[in-house]
Order: sequence, then C-alpha cells, then structure tokens
Amino acid sequence: MDTKWKIALAALGIAFVCLVVWVVQTTPDAPPAVDKIDTPAIMEYANNTISEEKDGVKVWELTAEKSIVDIYTKNIAFQNMVGHFYQKDGRTIKLLAKFGFYDTATKNVHVEGDVIVTTDDGAKLTSAKLDWLGAEYKLIATEKVNITKDDVKASGDIAESTDGFRHFKLKGHAHVVKGVQDGK
Repeated sequence: MDTKWKIALAALGIAFVCLVVWVVQTTPDAPPAVDKIDTPAIMEYANNTISEEKDGVKVWELTAEKSIVDIYTKNIAFQNMVGHFYQKDGRTIKLLAKFGFYDTATKNVHVEGDVIVTTDDGAKLTSAKLDWLGAEYKLIATEKVNITKDDVKASGDIAESTDGFRHFKLKGHAHVVKGVQDGK
C-alpha cells in the first residue's frame, strides 16, 4: 500500500471521528420530564340529596345546599345541610348543620356548625358537633351540648344516644334540671 492510500485512509478515519463527535455534541437533550398533573377528582352538586335504606326502609336522608363528592372514595362533604333520620317507632329526627361529611366506607356522618336536632315528639338538642356512627346506630353530640324535652333541660360536654333520642347519656360537666317551664 503506498503512502497516498495511507494518507487518504487516515484522513477518512479522522473525518469519521470528527463526524461522530459533532453528532454527539449537537444532539439536543431529551425534553425535561413533565410531572403528571392531577386534576381534581371531585364533583360538586347543588341541592343534592343522599339517603340510606335498610331492608327496603329508608333509614336517613341528607340534603345539602352544596355537596362535594370525591369520585374515588365516594365520600361527600356538605354545606348547609338538613338531615332526616327515621326511627323504627315512627318518629323522625331532623338535623340542621352548616357543614357535614359522609364517609361511605364506615357510613358515618360528622356534622358541625350550629348543630340543631329536633324530634317530632318535642325533644331538641343543640351542640357544636355531632357524629352518627352508622354501624352502631349511635349519635354522639360534643361541645356545648344542650338538650330540652318536656320539662327537662340538660347540658354537658358530650351526649350519646343509641335509641333514637329517647334517652341520653351525658358526660363531662353534666347538669340536668327537671320541672323547667318554657325552657327557663
């Protein structure tokens, strides 16, 4: 092989190496990874009602001025709500509250904000918060609990009822007065 061929092959090799270096250095970087943007997984409803039935009988229903539903868990947050709890003895318990939350897994309801509970037989309960434990059919009122029924006025930190507001168990600073006339 003569020197002309050796020089031509060397020049060709150098040109190839230069081409590879140029391609590697001028290739653009991969675009930065885009973080997944999660869209809110909620639905909002106005004047929505939910209810629960057991053995074909309506147990309760809740209507709210605004309902926000998590589409994955099906849990519901309420604003300005009215609830009705139907008792086996035919009585109805009415619930008013500013805010509420329904957990579909436990079937528990938590409400707060000027909670007022009345029954169609004259009982009234007010508190800051109230929980309905669905599995136990138990109501628990907390914070500034006041109860009136007929000539009885009671107050305490916590009130519990498992019999549809017929009887209460008061805890914490409990005070009961009988013979009260017109709530005084």
